[in-house]
Amino acid sequence: MVERVIFYLEEEWYKRCLAEAAEAVQSFKQYGFDSDLWVIEAGEEIPEPDRGTDYNTLYLADSKRLLQMLADRGAVYCAYSHEANKGEELKPADYVLSEPQWVDRDSLVKIWQRGRHLPWTILETERCLVREFVPGDLEAICQLYDDEARKYLEAPSQDLEKERKILAAYIDRVYPLCGYGHWAVLDRGSGKLIGRMGFSFPKASAPGPAVDATFGYLLHRDWRGRGIAREVCAALLDYGFTQLGFSIIGADAEASNEASAKILKSFGFTEVAREGEQRYYTLHMERAGAGLE
Repeated sequence: MVERVIFYLEEEWYKRCLAEAAEAVQSFKQYGFDSDLWVIEAGEEIPEPDRGTDYNTLYLADSKRLLQMLADRGAVYCAYSHEANKGEELKPADYVLSEPQWVDRDSLVKIWQRGRHLPWTILETERCLVREFVPGDLEAICQLYDDEARKYLEAPSQDLEKERKILAAYIDRVYPLCGYGHWAVLDRGSGKLIGRMGFSFPKASAPGPAVDATFGYLLHRDWRGRGIAREVCAALLDYGFTQLGFSIIGADAEASNEASAKILKSFGFTEVAREGEQRYYTLHMERAGAGLE
């Protein structure tokens, strides 16, 4: 886990951002991180890393030069944008922080995890933990699709090598690009993967009103009928509204899938369109409160 957060500041403009960076250092220390800042002179290289702690360190740097040095040594980093470095190209950083003193601990952890290719933990409920998928989940994912699930959902193919590539591409592209996706649901007691739930980008061709994301879920047959679908779905729908900023969430289910229709309606989803045997539903943020409790 990330233990240190270190600033590297260019000497040419550090005086204009020093107060803000120093305030951020104090905030990070209050979060429990070992935090400090270094001023790097023009032409000077950043200090040699301590191999004992470098893996668990998140760096912030305010110039392309410093960021490239960090990239070259395989460090985890993000860019620091401030008044003095306006116009500076801050590549190769994927994340750019301004006013870092207001960045919360969870965001710093998630930036570090993304840099180390570690899955984000999305949330926990009484009985389950929801996290991003990892490549090693493939076998457990395939086991979710029993005969009942295959009536309504397209299962992974028998070509496991193909499915490994699909899962790896999903992990590498969808999570960083969208900030959400379908996630693994784990039993907290055993750590076993028992389902997949989450959001997908809405299809433009879907009938009915426009939605911000489409919700879906699947539980392993051994875990159905225990109230887990309701427990985790409620938490994730609330997460979609409060953390991801969705206003309208969509869902769909075949007319013959009465169990899915029942649980969707229990959360406040209302049917808005039909296309053949498929039914389409929406849930508006302002109508979701009671159903998600």
